[in-house]
Amino acid sequence: MPYDEKLLLSPEGKSTLVIKQQYDANASFANMVAIKGTVIELVLTKPMFWILSSLHFLLWFLKEFHHCRDENDNKVISKDGCISAHKIFHDYPLKLGDIDMLSALVTFFVVFYNGNCYGRYQSMYNNVIAIQGKLHNIGLYLRAYYSQESTRWNVIRYLLASHYIFYWSLKRRYFDWKNSQYKVDPGKFPDFVQNTLVKKGVLIKVEGECIKTYTGNKHKLLYAWSTIAMKRIMQAPLPKGEKGNAMLNTEFEQTAVLTNLKEEIVGMRGAIGTIDNSMLFPIPFQYYHIVNVTLWVNLTLVAYALLFVNKDPNPKEGQPAFFLGTVFTLVAYPLICFVLLGLVEVANAMSDPFGTDACDFNQDAIQEGIYNECKRLCEHPKEDFLDKLGDPSFNPTRNPDGTLMKPGEAPDKNAQAAPEKELTWSQADVQAVLDERDQLKEDFENLGILDLQNQIAELVKTQQEVCERLKDLDNVPKDLQAANYTAVERVGRLEMLLTNQISRLQGELRGDPYELRYVGQQDAGAEASFVQVPQPSMAGGSVFESTQPGQPPLPARRG
Repeated sequence: MPYDEKLLLSPEGKSTLVIKQQYDANASFANMVAIKGTVIELVLTKPMFWILSSLHFLLWFLKEFHHCRDENDNKVISKDGCISAHKIFHDYPLKLGDIDMLSALVTFFVVFYNGNCYGRYQSMYNNVIAIQGKLHNIGLYLRAYYSQESTRWNVIRYLLASHYIFYWSLKRRYFDWKNSQYKVDPGKFPDFVQNTLVKKGVLIKVEGECIKTYTGNKHKLLYAWSTIAMKRIMQAPLPKGEKGNAMLNTEFEQTAVLTNLKEEIVGMRGAIGTIDNSMLFPIPFQYYHIVNVTLWVNLTLVAYALLFVNKDPNPKEGQPAFFLGTVFTLVAYPLICFVLLGLVEVANAMSDPFGTDACDFNQDAIQEGIYNECKRLCEHPKEDFLDKLGDPSFNPTRNPDGTLMKPGEAPDKNAQAAPEKELTWSQADVQAVLDERDQLKEDFENLGILDLQNQIAELVKTQQEVCERLKDLDNVPKDLQAANYTAVERVGRLEMLLTNQISRLQGELRGDPYELRYVGQQDAGAEASFVQVPQPSMAGGSVFESTQPGQPPLPARRG
């Protein structure tokens, strides 16, 4: 039994599902004997099944019961002036093996056609859900960052209008192009704007008049309106806009929200465009045609070939050959037709999932579901506690042992605090730190940082000696002295930069915490600043030797 017939849901609940026919795959027998929503409805309502089944029955009846009679009223295969169906079948026999190649080709065509149609069906479903997801994301952003109901609704209502127009256009196209399946006239576009878009509050009257007369892509116009509304709401002060909103204090926050919203709008446009273009790009008619024609020809030949199963189609001369076929073929052949025609019908239904088949999407539920959800997200509920969110005091109260307190319950003073988990080092962690230290040491040696440090120290020393000698000269031009002092200053800065970098690397090798290596605190009330870490000796010595006595052998774990 299909799942939606035994599921304990209200009719309203069932009507909200995108695909209403849900079932339990483990209930094999119940599903097998079901009729509603199965391929039985698709096949038995099509004339081709009955035409082929009737053809086989007619051929079988002629072969078995159309005979000639002699002077003694005995049945014979042929007589002067009379040719029985036996004679015709005897002269033109057909075995199933003669059409094996055609049957294999038909099977390949049908399976390949089904695979393409199911891939198309799944792509359509994914894009339908993507549109819903984009609208949910936009509503979420608006709920989190916009503080007023009116500003939230003024952004999302244009997108909901686009959503409604999209599904109206699908219904209009089905009614105009595929009237055999969709028989409900969705009405003209001006009536749809007035009776649906304006009535539901997604457009006002002047906007509705504008969208009626717009001859371009109406979705793009609505997306532009929504983007303009977002930008102007950001610029307008409270209460008309959101300027001054605590959630949008900085320019970075405003830019990030606008960027995220625009990305979702573009994604929604892409999903709608994908579905719209896919509906205009059906399975190629030539492929659809050859699959169906080949299937019908093969089934017709099978209807004839089954007349010759289980019996010798060439009886001895003079012997009547009645009941060459078996009655079983009257059952087997309709089953063959049912399976092959059923696969093609299911594929046809999946190729266009916006119709009225059992597996098609519930368009009304999709539209109303996303409209109601976005409306509730923008307007309800009232959140009087919103300003307290994030406050540490605005949290569930816990006992010292970490258990939650019940409302109105006093703290349990006897409860013991949960023991803190002691941080332990595994052998793998220790080895990872040691390997990292060895790698950094190797990098120091390969890059020649120690040699560079010694060279800079010699350069500074030589430059200082030159400066001292220049002081003793009275006739040295002032511009030369200034240039010399500038060079000394630059060399000094270079030395300080390199020395600080080496010192920081030393701290990293020792495993010093980030705060000790880079940032420290000055006196109380002072801002954070860079601190001087112990400098390595310029006279020599390894930079890997600790400059802070009393360091533990195992560094504190970083990260």
